[in-house]
Amino acid sequence: MTKGEQVGPQDWQGERGARWLRDMAGFEAMLQPLGEALMARAALAPGERVVDIGCGGGWTSRTAAIQVGARGAVCGVDISALLLREAARRAAGIPNLTFVRADAAVDGIPGAPFDRMISRLGVMFFVDPAAAFARLRRLLVPGGRMDWAVWGPKEDNPWMFGARAVAARHLDLPAPDPGAPGPFTLTDRERLADLLAGAGFVDIEVVEHRHHVAVGGAADPAAAADFAAGAFFFSDAIEAADAATRAAIHEDLVAFYRDFLTADRLAVPARAWLVRARAR
Repeated sequence: MTKGEQVGPQDWQGERGARWLRDMAGFEAMLQPLGEALMARAALAPGERVVDIGCGGGWTSRTAAIQVGARGAVCGVDISALLLREAARRAAGIPNLTFVRADAAVDGIPGAPFDRMISRLGVMFFVDPAAAFARLRRLLVPGGRMDWAVWGPKEDNPWMFGARAVAARHLDLPAPDPGAPGPFTLTDRERLADLLAGAGFVDIEVVEHRHHVAVGGAADPAAAADFAAGAFFFSDAIEAADAATRAAIHEDLVAFYRDFLTADRLAVPARAWLVRARAR
């Protein structure tokens, strides 16, 4: 990946967190189908105490707080102060929900150990996933269950990698490094299961979830192209290009997304893993 596409925990404290905050409405609209699938599979019970890793703007945390009810509690954890301020603003008036700014790979989390753990796309950015997952396992009570959603193979996620291939026709983008921290670092299902087993998780299940996304929540190809050029992990390279190159990329992105336009919406295929395991 380019430097802009290698995204570790510290990046979320600066430019990456600011970019996500700027484009949060588009990201949330795009990720809602996956979030709904995750929360349905998690099926949190009233009274449970839940930690949400990489909670971002807090949609999953708010949903969890409703599911566990007044007798339960939810702690949303993120490394980005910018995103947590927005998450707290959106969660005003929800008494059983708190937010903590922390690097879950190394920091203690108040209230641990928890009964349950959830994460929608928040666990792919650790520099050392083996160590981080072992740390996360210790945030759970013995037998406590975690439910995560992470992206599947890049070739099954054209909403981003098809768009990246379009940009690469105009820009010198090096081949992605599958081992670098970033949104697609856990695409290998067997490696993911091995990492979890080594971290002390048992009863590991990694099942696929196929769905469709409206890129940036957009209903038309031009708006999707605008979002991809400004919000995705290769957008730094696009923004650094000259005006003519940017215009050519945008034109090609519009054409690319037009192939996924249905009668009433933009629907680009996506594939993710829904991960379930228990703390040993």
